[in-house]
Amino acid sequence: MATTNTTRSILFRADGNPQIGLGHVMRCLALAEMLGAEYNRRFAIVQPAPEVVKLIEEKGVDVVALATNEPGDFLASIGADDVVVLDGYSFDTDFQRAVRLRARALVFIDDLVMGHQVADVVINHAGGITPNDYQAEAYTQFYLGSNYALLRPAFFQSSTPTPAEGTIFISLGGADPSNTSIKVLNSLRGCFKQANQEWRIHIVVGPLQANRPAIEAMQSQFKHLHLLSNLTAEQMVAELTKCQLAITACSTVAYEVCSIGRPLIAVQTADNQINLAFFLMGRNLASVLLSALSINDIHRGFQIGTSMKYAETRQFMVDNQRRFFDGQSPERFRALFNRLCA
Repeated sequence: MATTNTTRSILFRADGNPQIGLGHVMRCLALAEMLGAEYNRRFAIVQPAPEVVKLIEEKGVDVVALATNEPGDFLASIGADDVVVLDGYSFDTDFQRAVRLRARALVFIDDLVMGHQVADVVINHAGGITPNDYQAEAYTQFYLGSNYALLRPAFFQSSTPTPAEGTIFISLGGADPSNTSIKVLNSLRGCFKQANQEWRIHIVVGPLQANRPAIEAMQSQFKHLHLLSNLTAEQMVAELTKCQLAITACSTVAYEVCSIGRPLIAVQTADNQINLAFFLMGRNLASVLLSALSINDIHRGFQIGTSMKYAETRQFMVDNQRRFFDGQSPERFRALFNRLCA
């Protein structure tokens, strides 16, 4: 790493599209927001869709559009004062070494715990992971677990009691390539029939959701199915605050629910979510579904979130969430990046 600094400059590198979703992009944007405008923040991304460019620029982050995924295209954009943040699965050890030679420091956001780490800093906000789980250089520092939750600042606020007759909130990713949203809605329809009762459903349809027409078509099968799009962090917080049960992917959005404190069904929708899924399950932060969805899969979680019979179980889950999410992640990240830029 260099020994002098002229500016606090952060260069993010991640991709997002309908095939891989927006998880990597959203984690980087959450970190960018936590660091704030006192940093010069840029975001390098390959051939971004207009919706993704808008998403990034709305956060006050400049977009560096890359023509290809060839390493040279990105390496040419790195300045000597840049702290580079990588988030993605194509950034192997050789690529990281090449980045580190050009940058002031290298930060790698990880969720797979695979390969040899050469970054100066590794961030993995899944709980239950330790530095001993990694192969890394002696200098590599680790910032692990929910104390380093990569959430937008609006989610770090005081929690409120769960409403007894709130909505059912659903969010299964910005792209949802496996079409889990439809599977969840079909499962809920079965639960409603068994209970002989209807609940209000608010479902987030992401900007790259290819199956929106199919979700819209399902509105005829529910009395109260409302589609939400392009929510700000503040709007997302408002939706979670008024829900009595959330159903999300085992991704950052599950952490957003935990930070607000709500009964949660977390569905593993991708292989890279396994560590976070086991953390949510092992710490009793959510009802976790690891397999293909059916009415029976989702029924117990639905009962926990809606039945008076499970009031104590529901409160136990929310109390655990509050223990693991203390709202201090922004301060921790600012202290870390101030050191990296010093």
